[in-house]
Order: sequence, then C-alpha cells, then structure tokens
Amino acid sequence: MKLRNKLILILSLVLLVFLFLEGFLGNIYFEKYFRYSKVLQLEKIDFINSGKIDYDKLKDYEKSQNALVMIYRDDKIVNIENFYYIKVETKDGEVFVLLDAFLDNLYSNTILKIENKDLVEITAIKVLDNYYLPTTLIKNNDVFKDYKFSYRSKDIYDIKGRVEKVNTPYTQSSLGDDFLESLLAIDVLKPQKAKYKDVDGDDEFQLITLNRDGYKIVIFYSFENIKDIFPSLRLYFYLKAILIIFLTILIGIILEKIMVKPIVNLSKVSEKIANLNFIKEIDYKSKDEIGTLYKDIFKMSEKLENIIELYKGKVSRNKEAQIKLEESIKLFMHEVKTPLSAIIGFSDLLLEDEHTEEIAIINSESKRILKMANTLLEENRHSQSEMILNKKTFSLISLIELSLKILETESGHINIDISHLKNMLIYGDREKLEQVILNILKNALEYAKSEIKIYTEECNGETILFLENDGPHILENNLDKIWNKFFSSNSDDRGLGLYISSEILDAHNFKYGVENCDFGVRFFIVLKKGI
Repeated sequence: MKLRNKLILILSLVLLVFLFLEGFLGNIYFEKYFRYSKVLQLEKIDFINSGKIDYDKLKDYEKSQNALVMIYRDDKIVNIENFYYIKVETKDGEVFVLLDAFLDNLYSNTILKIENKDLVEITAIKVLDNYYLPTTLIKNNDVFKDYKFSYRSKDIYDIKGRVEKVNTPYTQSSLGDDFLESLLAIDVLKPQKAKYKDVDGDDEFQLITLNRDGYKIVIFYSFENIKDIFPSLRLYFYLKAILIIFLTILIGIILEKIMVKPIVNLSKVSEKIANLNFIKEIDYKSKDEIGTLYKDIFKMSEKLENIIELYKGKVSRNKEAQIKLEESIKLFMHEVKTPLSAIIGFSDLLLEDEHTEEIAIINSESKRILKMANTLLEENRHSQSEMILNKKTFSLISLIELSLKILETESGHINIDISHLKNMLIYGDREKLEQVILNILKNALEYAKSEIKIYTEECNGETILFLENDGPHILENNLDKIWNKFFSSNSDDRGLGLYISSEILDAHNFKYGVENCDFGVRFFIVLKKGI
C-alpha cells in the first residue's frame, strides 16, 4: 500500500474512533454525569434557615433549578399557593382539592370556570391528609371528568360543598400535574432520592425528600427538559462532525506535504544514487530527521562519487597513487559507514511501523550502497603503517550507547546488559574504535540466542572491556582465524568486519582476543585510559 493511501486510511480510522468516542462519552455525560450533578444541585437548598422559610429564595430556587417544591409540616402543605386548588367548605369541615392534574387531563367541550361561593359535587382520590385529586367535578349540572383517572373505583371520596377559595399558583410551572399524579403511586413524604417514571411510562423524573428544621421538603424535577434540548445537541454534534472531517482532511494535506512528499522524494534520490546518478544538491531545508537523512545521503553520494572517479583511473598507478587510493577508501569507509548504518537503522524502524514501497526502496538501496563500498574495500589492501589515527580522549560509555543505538533495530529480541559497564575516559581514535565496537556487536548479534553482556574489569592496573554473547562456542582451531581476512563461518558474510577491527586495534597497540566461556563467546579489548 502506498504511503499516501496508508495515511488516508489511518486518518479515516482516527476520525471514526474519535466520532465514536464523542458519541459514547456524550451519552455517558447526559445519561450519567448530568443526572448525578443535577441531583447534587437540587439538594443544595437555602430557602429554609432556623425553622423559617424565605419565600423569595424559594421562588428563585424553583426558577433557577426548573423544579417544583412542596413543603409539608403538621399535615399541611405550607406552600400550597404553589398549586392550582380550591378550598371547599363541607358539612364535615374544609377540604383542599388540587386541580393541576385534573385541568391537564380534562376532556370537555365546556370551559371549567370556578368562582367563590359555587356549589360543587366532587368525586376525588385522597392523596395526603385533607388533600384530594378530583376525578369528576359537577357544577351547575355540568360534568367535568379526568379522562386518565376517572376509571378508578378505590379510595374514592364524595365531596359536596361550597367553594370558599380559588387559588392560582404564583409560579407558572408545568410540573404541577406530573407531581400530583406521582402522589397516586409514591409516598412522597418518605425520605428518599430516587428516579420514577410517570403513569404512562413516557417521562422520567427525580424525586428528592429531605427533612430540614421540622419540615418535609419534597423536590420534584422532570428530565423531560433534557429531551427538549436533544435536537439542538444533535445539530451541534452534526456541525462538530463536519468540522472534524474538514480538519482531518486539512491535517492529511499538511502531513502529506511535510512528511509523505519528502519521503517519496528521498526514495527517488536514493534510487538515482543506486544507478550512479549522483546528486549535487538537496532541496529539503528542514532540520528534522528527514533533513538529516537527506544530508547523510548527500555526503555519501559525494564521497562515493569521488571514490568511483578515483577507481576509474584519475590517479596514476604508481606507489604513491595506490597508497592515496587505499587511504581514500579507508577514509570513506570510516566516515560514511556510521551515518549509512544510521540510515539503514532508521529505515528499518520505519519499515516496522509502516511497510511502504518508498521506505523499502530507501532501505534496500542504502544496503546496496553499503555493499558497493564493502566491495571496494575488499579489492584494496590495508596495512598498519598506512593507518592514520586521530587520537583523543572520549567517554567509553557514550561510545557503547551510540553503537547500541545504531544497531537498535538489529538487536530485536536480544537483551543487551550494560549494567556493569564502568564509565571511563579512554584514549584513541573514536571513529575507528566505534567501527570496532560495531563490528564485534554485529558478530555477537548474529550468533547470540537471547543475551549479550558488555562490561569492564580492572586487572593488574589495566581496564579490560568484555563483550559476551550466549551463542555457540567457536571451534578451538578457529579462535585465531576469525581475525583473518575473508574468514567467516557464514557463507553470506565476506569476513571483513573482524579483520578490519584487528587492524584498527593493532594500530592502537591494544591487546585483544576472543575465547569461549561458560556464558558463550567472549571478546575482550585492553583499553588505554585517557589522560
């Protein structure tokens, strides 16, 4: 799959996951968190203090919370003015008939109008002490029925008398009828904090009953309001989804420009170098990792072109020219091999994450260039007297860590233990000794089963660096041969890595060797400490 197509696929998947999480988390918010936080808000009442009711605060509470409050004390609704009701004087005393639910459920062609002194006959359901919900009301031979509850035959009382008072509530709330209907099924005076559905099962409401300073405070809140705002929320989510899609496309275009296009161009540049069409300049100016790869490839192209020109015969065949040619090849190997290994390592990492055609070309062509350089090296001899060393003092552990970083992708499942590696300053040519460490580590990685140990030991005033692997033992008659040119137990290997390492170590006058041990195979180098 092309890198561009893979980028589009990844962004599309991210978009789908994001939209799914948006809907899922939004549902959790409205179904769980919103309800939970609303209950906490409803419980924060401030309209009763020291046994007194502040009716102004009560009105503000009902308005801000969009809730209905009933305050009950001594078998009376203290804030009965919050409801539509009539007070009827009967022969047995006065009773209160609550009308909110009755007026909402009334089915009649005649307008119900009740005034003081009207004679009424009412069949009603008793819901609280001396408070009733009418099912049928007769006035002047006009019959008005509650179509929802007129069928009830139990708990029905007959009320006959004269209307002494007609009350219209001070708060025009749409919750009165639902609250009064809940009285038919719930003991609202019992301390509680619960959710209920109405008689029809359509609407859900929250009921909270608290005891405060001798009052029973019943708070009623309907979640029907949430349903009312769902259309607006749905529109919000639709607009948000469109915005996210637009941003995803925009991000895809930007990523293609700043990441995909440079990588595609890099693969083309690498292919040109592989065909010996060397680049003269780079057109990528950014200083990120891709820019570093561009620069390394440019340097590699320039040096490889110079070597090939030399190899074609631009120098004479005399001794001096031959020495210069060999020195140029050595310089090329030691200066280019490290960044080339980094290019291969980074491209291996990219291949593990995204196996694309472009990255595969970078990887394969880089390895091909490395193979070409090794071929040039094989055709030239090296001698200790010709090697030029640029000695200086540097940190051993930094050298080891850099080598491990370069070989990070090759180490795979191999555990590399450097916990017993002593940090010390050593004196020598850092770049050439780095090549030694890389060659020995590559050999160890090739044969190790699961673990490599790198550590130092002090012996007779000298510091010895050990590199052990748990691979199979080397045949005793081959222990000295592994440093020879072209010797290798692997038919695919040219056998030059350890040979070059031995030349570098000989040039430094460092003692070195390899031996079999209980752990596996152990390489050692006796180092010179830095001043």
